[in-house]
Amino acid sequence: MTARRLALVVGATLALGSSAAFAATLNVGTWHLWAGSQTLTKSQCTVTGATDTYADEKTSVDNSGSLVLSEQPDSGKRQWIYIRFDLSSCNIPTTGGADSATLTLFESIAPKSSRTLTLAPVQGTWPANLPFATALALTYRASTASVATGTTSNVALPITVTADVDGFIKSPSTAFGWRISDGAAQSALDQAVFTSSEAPANKPTLVINYEK
Repeated sequence: MTARRLALVVGATLALGSSAAFAATLNVGTWHLWAGSQTLTKSQCTVTGATDTYADEKTSVDNSGSLVLSEQPDSGKRQWIYIRFDLSSCNIPTTGGADSATLTLFESIAPKSSRTLTLAPVQGTWPANLPFATALALTYRASTASVATGTTSNVALPITVTADVDGFIKSPSTAFGWRISDGAAQSALDQAVFTSSEAPANKPTLVINYEK
């Protein structure tokens, strides 16, 4: 065999070996991508009813068993709503995440003018019987969700709370729910009233679409 033919045979052999090695590497990579996509499970969890109450600046009456949740911005008569959901029934692992989460409140009585209510995640536990002084002493994270009340009564108001719920899933020890309040300019007796978890119908509902 001449030197030229020997060189051609060696070159072809090396080329075939490189192609085989490349193909093997490509197959392994493709298998990993396929296996990874198969591990994702998407599902939905609906939690109806919650622990809820409202703190009232003008009275120390226990509102924890009330059929309604009341919010108003009046000076000296402020009312703040507190609500939290037990997510344990959803069985979402801390490694999972919320693709979307919607809190729906039913507004039985709308204010005279549309108000923007903000939802601030509470950073500590709170009692069902919540005096306003105790509510003032609590700390809150910056609000990432809000809802406009409108002026129409007896309507459902959906609120996107995906970022907050995703955090609650990943760190269950921080799932203390929200304070719902109106921090805008005061308007006398401009009260928004919602049905509570104690009401026979139209209870607060949290719907979570998630993956794990």
